[in-house]
Amino acid sequence: MNNKISVVIITYNEEKIISYCLSALKWANEIILVDSFSKDKTVEIAKKYGGKVVLRKFDGYVKQKNFGIAKAKNKWVLSLDADEIVTEQLRDEILFVIKNDGQNNGFLIPRKNYYYGKFLRFGGVYPDKQARLFKKTSGRFEKAQVHECVKIKGQRGELREALLHYTRDTVQEHIEYINRYTELEVKALAGKAYRPTGYSIILKPILYFLKHYIFKAGFLDGVRGLIYHSISAIYVFLKEVKAAEVLGLNGIKLKTTLFKRSKTL
Repeated sequence: MNNKISVVIITYNEEKIISYCLSALKWANEIILVDSFSKDKTVEIAKKYGGKVVLRKFDGYVKQKNFGIAKAKNKWVLSLDADEIVTEQLRDEILFVIKNDGQNNGFLIPRKNYYYGKFLRFGGVYPDKQARLFKKTSGRFEKAQVHECVKIKGQRGELREALLHYTRDTVQEHIEYINRYTELEVKALAGKAYRPTGYSIILKPILYFLKHYIFKAGFLDGVRGLIYHSISAIYVFLKEVKAAEVLGLNGIKLKTTLFKRSKTL
């Protein structure tokens, strides 16, 4: 029992990628999918690969993932997203550490991120270390609307082999992602003292781009690096502008009321 592992994945309409994720997990002792009532064939595919599917209305990434962790039966938990794939090398390293490491309660795993047909290597995109492997009693996702992360109690180590993250395959998907996630970030700011400023709207996105594309050598990823870091800088800009629209910018409201058509007739 001490060396057994449960893999926990949250899903919603993942039929395009979920089979790749699950086919690389045949070695796991248990696979749990917390599905938010997918409308495609996600659940059907998951059951084909032996996954235990639990249907649950989505109420936030943290709650959804922690719910799945609570359902795990084994001592060790590997938390994955549907678009992440465990390589054979990473599998072997995971099995080795959970059997032989007696010091750590969890491990950081480096991640290779796939954008526009290529794994990016520079600009701070790699190694993108994520706390994903941990003892069930020692790890939980922290409260956050977006960019949730696992907090591990006690000592943690680091693995060498990388998790493959097949994220935005096209520029359009990336733009749709930043629009959706900036909305979530602004919701997370509601009720807080944070207010956007001229610095955060104008300079912060520029400095972000310079830091990652120039100083962290994102340009070495070629045109893909330029596109990725440009869109990432736009992410910063949109988050601040949307926050200004909702929360106000130094007392100036960006929202306007449209003139009623009847007045123009």
